[in-house]
Amino acid sequence: MPLDAGMYKTNDAYRSWIDNPFRFIEPNSSNGDFGLRKPQLAALHITLGHLISTPDIPATVVMPTGTGKTDTIFSLILAGAFPRTLIVVPSDALREQTAEKIVALRTLRNMKAVVPAVLSPAISKLSSKLTVNEVEKLEQFNVLIATPQALQHFNEEELAALTKLCTHLVIDEAHHVAASTWNRIRKAFAGKPCIQFTATPFREDKEGLDGKIIYNYPLKEAQIDGYFQEIEFHPIREYQPSLADTAIAEKAIALLRTDLDEGKDHLMMVRAKTQKKAELLFEIYRKFEDLKPVLIHSKSANRAATLENIKNKKHKVIVCVDMLGEGFDLPELKIAAIHDQHRSPAVTLQFIGRLTRVDKKLGNAKFVANIANQKMDSQMSALYKESADWSAVIRDVSAEKIHREVQREELTSQFSDDEDGEKILALNPIPKISAIAYHVKKEDWTPERAAHFKSNKEKLQYSSVNESGDTVMLVTKADVSVGWANTFEIHNTEWYLYLAYYRKDDQTLFINCSGDEGQALKFRDLVSSDSTKIAGEKTFRTLHNITFLKLQNVGLSRAQKDVRFTMHVGRDINAIMSELENGTAVKSNIFATGFEDGDKTTAGCSHKGKIWEMNSESIDYWVRWCDQAAVKLNDTDIDPQNILNNVMRSEQIREAWPTGLFYADWPDSIAIETEGKISITINGLSYNLLDVYPGQPKRTSDTLLEIPLLTDSDEEHHQQIAIVKINLLEDGYKTICDGAKISLQNERPLAEYLDDNPFRILKQDGSFIFGNYRYYSPVTLNIKMPLKLISAWDWGDTQIQNESMGKDENLDTVQGFTYKKIEDKYQIIFNDDGAGEIADLIGINENDGIITVDFYHCKYCGSKDGVATPGARVTDTYEVTGQTSRSVKWLHSGEALFSQMVSRFSKSIDKGFNRILKGTIDEVDLLRYKCRDNELSVGFFIVQPAISKAKISDEQLTVLGTSYTYIKGISGSDLQVIINN
Repeated sequence: MPLDAGMYKTNDAYRSWIDNPFRFIEPNSSNGDFGLRKPQLAALHITLGHLISTPDIPATVVMPTGTGKTDTIFSLILAGAFPRTLIVVPSDALREQTAEKIVALRTLRNMKAVVPAVLSPAISKLSSKLTVNEVEKLEQFNVLIATPQALQHFNEEELAALTKLCTHLVIDEAHHVAASTWNRIRKAFAGKPCIQFTATPFREDKEGLDGKIIYNYPLKEAQIDGYFQEIEFHPIREYQPSLADTAIAEKAIALLRTDLDEGKDHLMMVRAKTQKKAELLFEIYRKFEDLKPVLIHSKSANRAATLENIKNKKHKVIVCVDMLGEGFDLPELKIAAIHDQHRSPAVTLQFIGRLTRVDKKLGNAKFVANIANQKMDSQMSALYKESADWSAVIRDVSAEKIHREVQREELTSQFSDDEDGEKILALNPIPKISAIAYHVKKEDWTPERAAHFKSNKEKLQYSSVNESGDTVMLVTKADVSVGWANTFEIHNTEWYLYLAYYRKDDQTLFINCSGDEGQALKFRDLVSSDSTKIAGEKTFRTLHNITFLKLQNVGLSRAQKDVRFTMHVGRDINAIMSELENGTAVKSNIFATGFEDGDKTTAGCSHKGKIWEMNSESIDYWVRWCDQAAVKLNDTDIDPQNILNNVMRSEQIREAWPTGLFYADWPDSIAIETEGKISITINGLSYNLLDVYPGQPKRTSDTLLEIPLLTDSDEEHHQQIAIVKINLLEDGYKTICDGAKISLQNERPLAEYLDDNPFRILKQDGSFIFGNYRYYSPVTLNIKMPLKLISAWDWGDTQIQNESMGKDENLDTVQGFTYKKIEDKYQIIFNDDGAGEIADLIGINENDGIITVDFYHCKYCGSKDGVATPGARVTDTYEVTGQTSRSVKWLHSGEALFSQMVSRFSKSIDKGFNRILKGTIDEVDLLRYKCRDNELSVGFFIVQPAISKAKISDEQLTVLGTSYTYIKGISGSDLQVIINN
């Protein structure tokens, strides 16, 4: 860094840093392997390089807990010879701890990274407001350490003086930077070097840190490099809730006593969710008097003294709420009794990381929890099962997923200093996902007035505004009369939840109230002094970007004397589409379903301004939903009228089945997760539904449609096991499939089931057939495959009339040639060809917390007299596009996908068929668990050498376009087609 000549003359510490440069000591045999750790060295070099090249851009360094983040900060200050640094930490305790460590520089001196001539920085701890004159008197110090709470009391002039004095800003535990108090400090230092350190990196978007992530040391790599000791999980099974806490305590105490008997100086943490629970637990643990149990939480008396005693290891058992504060460093904490489990694996893993510091004098971290009667999702079940390997679980959780999961805890932390906020969140509120939006100027946003809520009917119970000042929560209580008596002698108690969320960037306010419209309006007027409702046609912008948009309910207002309002549902909606399009009726409210960014979604909106999703979720989910809605509501380029072009219409099929039907799939009511549990019995023979698939529909007459049910007799040949006949009636349809039964919860005739749950049949023009109705959207009819997504290979002398590699891995086939083409592209390649296949080839990569899975659907070229000639035959597109369209159902079923691959591998290997072409089956099996916590991205490829690039026809492009539109609409992913030169 550039020399500060003035500091060099007047400041002894700074001069010693310049004259005795920092030594980048690497561990080796000559120094007893005592030096800077790999992540420390990497972070230092990268950060110093950043400060040379782009010092004015805020940067983020990601280092997991236990990898030496604090010493890295000290090393950076010395190695970069920062003249005067402001270190901002989140708590008073961490300010004191940081000051003590930087004065001592114990680790850096012991490893001789700094020689004895190097003086420790002169430190000033800022704990309160300072005047401009007082700030200017701090010039003799090298490092100033403050909390954002202390700096919040600085006015703009005082903060400007501090900014002028300091040359560098370092923010520790930077995931708090989203809070307004942190942002004010960081913005004040705009243009000056700002380095943010965190163990919890968030994505670089509006939810994340405003700083470029220049170094990210993954938790997985930290564990491989030995910076975390192994983790032992000791589960108990106690099905009687009243005995569970005692059982956990006895197990954990026994582990602690064993460790102590072995000479390990271990401490134990008892984790509770609330202060009340912590106090109840303390009554259980206090009987172990020789271990000197202690209770500590935010309201504890003599908290500072208690913390000091804990640091001095005067207590072996510590009962607390969550952890002991961010940055609290006590390696001897090695046992955790988890009485209240965290709500997500991400937060649990952060908790775990605090107890896994490596120390040769200490043993492994041990966790105790009750696994009986636990209701949790699949992510948490990976941790809390009998033989769970917690080390492996931590290793396999991606940073990307952790960031998403921590969002909920981040919201909670914004209310951590507010008792009312804690109480509201402790209720685990799940409001209906709905809101009315308003435009409110910044000066008219008055969240502080929420605490002054008054009503003759309601009594305010809790009121809270988060730290960033953009979210308000209120809970009120009211006594209301019962509906069946005209008296107030008896009454019901109603509780109401109020939410307000304000986006300053686009000045949009969202109001949610569990009560009625009048209550919502009163709340709006409380938190905003002036507002303009976002209503009318603007609300219908929320339907933008939803594909396969299907209107479920539509309310219309008409300018007629006798009919003012009509409500339309189901197929009745088709009759009023023309009124919506030509403007003879006004949309009053719409509720619709469809797909957005590859996910199923619902959306409702009304002319009066209400928007909603058919869902109840957490408050942090509601806030994120508001963020997404705000983007659409404020986008003036969205024309609500154009949205109707995407709406699915329906028409009854009369007299004759349509032509051009080329693909059928099982009913939408059969989810991919349940297919493996369903069986079909045909003439006494039973088949798993995963091994049976509908073939191409055949229109044998105007009123008869036949769909073969196929399985594979071997790895290369299809076998027809039944035919499903669908008769078109005058006003309906009738399914026939003699001798076939389906077993779901109960066994019933397959034909009867298909009458209630019809096949999904795809028509060549892009429409769908369900039963005797055709569904279509005008904008997706007869779409041709985009030419930019079609590529051609030179197939040379490959026997393209042969499709499958088989167990002998014959490369002189369509599938074999494709494998050689993509071999270097993927870490894992799986040969899934055969009965029940997902695709012919599955290519898999795992990078940066994202699992990419690409499906390759291969098809042979028909031959005549042994000669295969590519051309423009539309029949060459039917089967492969059907198979490709069918595979889109695996999009959101990662665990089922990898389980199916493992199962198919197991079944084939006994026959001498190794489906793994590249990679190992162990890697596939591991992905079953990784996909719970990692993003899954699926791609789709058609490989059909029977199509000639030179001769490709419009008819072929239309069939391919139908599959492309279908896949794009549901998954958001492009379909890519590979043909012949």
